[in-house]
Amino acid sequence: MTDIDAGADAIADAGTSTAADDIGTEIAPPESLEQIRKALLMPEPGGAASRAVHEVLPIPMPDGTVLRADVVRPDDDAAHPVLLARCPYFGSWRPMIAQDLGEDPAAPGLTAACLGMQTAVGLDRAVEEGFAVVAQACRGTDISDGDFRFHADEASDGVAARRALAALPWCDGRVITFGNSYLTTTQFTAALASTEHLAAMTAWVAPSTYDEDLAMRGGVLLAGTSYEWTRQQVRAGLVHDGQEDAPQELLPEPMEDFTPFLARVGMAEAARRLARAHTAGGHAADWVAHPLHDAYWESLAYPWRALAALDVPALHVAGWYDLFLGGTLRNYRAMAGGPAGAGQRLVIGPWTHLTFDGRLVGRSFPGGGTRESGLGELTVDFWRASLGDGEAAARLPHDPVRVYIMGAGRWVDLPAWPAPNAEETAWRLADGGALLAPDEAEAAVGATSWIHDPADPVPAQGGQMLMGTPENSGPHDQRGVEARDDVAVFTGPPLTEPVTVLGPVRLRAWVSADAVDAHLHAALTEVLPDGTSVLLTDGVLRLSARRGTDRRDPLTPGEAVEVEVDMWATGVHVPAGHRLRLDLAGSCWPRYDVADPAGGAPVTITVHHDAARPSALLLPLVDLAALGRNR
Repeated sequence: MTDIDAGADAIADAGTSTAADDIGTEIAPPESLEQIRKALLMPEPGGAASRAVHEVLPIPMPDGTVLRADVVRPDDDAAHPVLLARCPYFGSWRPMIAQDLGEDPAAPGLTAACLGMQTAVGLDRAVEEGFAVVAQACRGTDISDGDFRFHADEASDGVAARRALAALPWCDGRVITFGNSYLTTTQFTAALASTEHLAAMTAWVAPSTYDEDLAMRGGVLLAGTSYEWTRQQVRAGLVHDGQEDAPQELLPEPMEDFTPFLARVGMAEAARRLARAHTAGGHAADWVAHPLHDAYWESLAYPWRALAALDVPALHVAGWYDLFLGGTLRNYRAMAGGPAGAGQRLVIGPWTHLTFDGRLVGRSFPGGGTRESGLGELTVDFWRASLGDGEAAARLPHDPVRVYIMGAGRWVDLPAWPAPNAEETAWRLADGGALLAPDEAEAAVGATSWIHDPADPVPAQGGQMLMGTPENSGPHDQRGVEARDDVAVFTGPPLTEPVTVLGPVRLRAWVSADAVDAHLHAALTEVLPDGTSVLLTDGVLRLSARRGTDRRDPLTPGEAVEVEVDMWATGVHVPAGHRLRLDLAGSCWPRYDVADPAGGAPVTITVHHDAARPSALLLPLVDLAALGRNR
């Protein structure tokens, strides 16, 4: 084993089990600080990074604003390819990285150490490979001048940064961008503006648009994520401007406990308070004011379909429990169908937005960390191949897609996404909370109703989200939610044979309500023999947005309409004796804003499943034995 991924899964190794008869194996918690440090691939004392040049590089933008970057580069006179990340979070990360490395928070080159948690390739290895690593703070953040304006300057600033770096004597004119989350948007937006000097992109957990990934999903505002993320930017903005002691009455609740605050004041008022606290929070009020996909969102978005025109290799990395899973899959498919299709790669692991070690909410996924996936080696070879290294290109896997199958404890390589041999099967909803397997008799009649009370919404339990602590997302047990009267539960029979679900998951249903609008939240779970109901994937739809998020088509009370809920995707092997389950609800709070179409009055929601209006969960099934095993 090489040390490019050394420690990337030191955490996972301690608790990994060889058992693969569950979606995940129970593990014992905590790890040492040293294990965490190794998991983040921080540079080692005496490693290559310690022998490199560390400096702060000022880069003037076309308007004169100076953005600064931490640089770590080989200590020689040669010109090197550059690995560039542009990030608004370095001000928050800097103290933590400094503590991990025992450095002064103002030390030059410090934030370049974040390379490991962004690429599965540590800073030591990157320097050994001859790369110069540049970590630039976005405008108005950390050590850069100016004002942070959500997304407004990332395209022009990103292009200017590439051009400035390419002109330096220690850069050979080729830049590879990297990063996760917001750091992927700084890559894509700049690439759409110009690909000058851009050799490749490395995009972990990336959104495809802002309104349908970061701010909303299915036309429903992601209340918790929107508030918490914006609050972080406001706090960072106050620190950047030397106002960390600003009055806290604008932000009265601690980060870990914002739910009562949002419930008390509402998202609109919370957004106004964020905007008043600092200009970095101004976008929150805009998000609330623009519930439709309109010109505001078009001005911000890098429309994922436009990525198909980019002639740039890209490595896309996603997690089954990441809030941007759908976005990453859309980005990959768009670029795989474009001129750089042969240069696109996709890796999907049992990960969340922040956790890549194969351990989620007390469960370990055997072999599920970045080391076992080969992601570190794959990334280095991808970078090298993008720079014209034929030997590195020959080492890349033949198939462009690598996914982890939960429950099977293995990685498989696929020739495309979705898997070409997947068969979509319909699991029909029926009376009595039954979920009929494809080979079961047709259900002739039936409807199931529940009452959504805006004053008592269903609490969010895990899933593909970023809200609160990292442990809040992932494969949580749904039994507490399912016990509520306002959740409709449809359970399949114990499986007589194992099934493997791999690919996009959808709910196609006939739904009515006694109001002009409602939300429909759908969750797929795996029910273990002991009754544990493990969340696999989910989705949500504002029913008035059923024909598109750029319009609203109110319901006629009592009239059923056909809708489709995009539940993104999953990859799981479900053993014989386990069952599949579908949970339906009218809310999932505070992950999503609460529908209140009747002025606080409860709303009855009905899903129909008779012969004329069949409702079904659509699952893609594959033959696990026929999949190309990786490791």
